[in-house]
Amino acid sequence: MEVGGLRVASIVDRIDGPSNWTIERDVHVLVLYEAGSYHWLETWQDDRRTSLGDPLPGEMWLLPAGRTYRAAAKGGAVRFTEVDIPSSRLTIAADTRALAAHHDLALAALVRALLAGDALAADPLVAILARTLDGMAGRAESPAITQRINELMAYIQTQLELPLSVEDMATEAGMSVNSLIVHFARATGHTPAQYVLRQRLRHACWFLMNRPLSIAEIAFATGFSSHAHLCAIFRRKVGMSPGEWRRRYRSAVVPADGEE
Repeated sequence: MEVGGLRVASIVDRIDGPSNWTIERDVHVLVLYEAGSYHWLETWQDDRRTSLGDPLPGEMWLLPAGRTYRAAAKGGAVRFTEVDIPSSRLTIAADTRALAAHHDLALAALVRALLAGDALAADPLVAILARTLDGMAGRAESPAITQRINELMAYIQTQLELPLSVEDMATEAGMSVNSLIVHFARATGHTPAQYVLRQRLRHACWFLMNRPLSIAEIAFATGFSSHAHLCAIFRRKVGMSPGEWRRRYRSAVVPADGEE
């Protein structure tokens, strides 16, 4: 439906097995994941890997107009809200970093208000998105550097339960530590250490929502040294305890076909 000059829809997507898709649109598309989880999601914008790991409730992806967005999932079911934004209402600079697995409570609330039919949410949504993207302006990298960062992101995802220093990552990428920090931040908006912590937390959230494991078991499975370590980091970064997050989101599942 059209609300405030933007098109908005709630969509349920179910994938029985490995699937790949490519999207090229003449409008910007903002996607807010609300419930469920793919067993794996990997996204790309043009030649840059933008995210790996399962989407979590409240995370958002932006697919800019005129750019090629690619994704791959291994299966699962999700419910998400999709907002189409005309390119005339939002200008995105060519080298702006991709907005992927983004968490913003105010922006998510405006997406939900649009879905509920509130036309007054449209302008604030575009304004917040514009300010967010202004802070993500980047610069072009060489194809060789882009490839190294792409490969390092994939490597990190296989090492989340293990100790992983910035020196280890620099060696894997074939860069000096200082060079890695600069190029990785340009590509992702995070230092390598910040990115590893963020991915560990996302992985822990997925376990909390989808697996009946203890907090201690999840801590060790996601690279935290102990139950206490995970709880301390979780409270600082997420604003609640792992147990509170589990209680809030463990019911955020999408039923299989025929169960609704």
